[in-house]
Amino acid sequence: MKIPLPEFYCPYSKECYQCCLDTEMTLSEEDISRIEMLGYKIEEFLEEKDGFMALQNTDNHCIFLKNKMCSIYENRPQGCRFYPLIYDFNTEDIVIDNLCEHHDVFDLEIYRPLFDSVQVFVYNLMGERETRMRKTMEEEIKVEVKESKEDLEDPLSKESEKIKRDKEKIERLMGQAILETQDESVEKLEEALKSEMREIEEEIEELEKGMQADLVSAEEYIKITEEGIKSEIEELEKRRKNVEEED
Repeated sequence: MKIPLPEFYCPYSKECYQCCLDTEMTLSEEDISRIEMLGYKIEEFLEEKDGFMALQNTDNHCIFLKNKMCSIYENRPQGCRFYPLIYDFNTEDIVIDNLCEHHDVFDLEIYRPLFDSVQVFVYNLMGERETRMRKTMEEEIKVEVKESKEDLEDPLSKESEKIKRDKEKIERLMGQAILETQDESVEKLEEALKSEMREIEEEIEELEKGMQADLVSAEEYIKITEEGIKSEIEELEKRRKNVEEED
């Protein structure tokens, strides 16, 4: 037997659809799955707003509003079922949304049995948002770390290839000079080339030291960044546990 979802009884639901206009209704993962099972694709009815997943609007009304009626009424989101009951973060209490056209005729006390369900639903939305944002943050950090490593490795690789080509060129010139010159200038030329080789090797050594220092700095930056992310994740987990304990 299917247990009905908790909802607010609205006597105006068959004649009023003001809450479906310019909606900012936030959906839970369960809501999304339920609507997907009707054959809709996520990109057809959802949009992300600051980490929350919200219903899309078309022509200033909910995408599911057809002929002044909800086309998925039996499977509508939980937030729609509770509305106009909302959680006021300023007072930390359940209230009737004053944007509702009939807010002044509802007796809030009648709906007190729904208060706990509304609060749990809101905390669940916040928890899902934190999880979603944490995953996004982790992915961004991974991309940033990868790009940082590639930025350091790429110039090092290019310089190494250049150094290799320069050394091969000098060795080739030395070989040609020895073969082509048979007088006393051979020894002088060889010494001059060896001197030039030593200078290039010293430049190579300095360049490699500099690149190594840059790589170490980048690794330290990456380590600090990863520690920061880990700290933020731990803080989010603590907040999530606190919410669950309060429930």
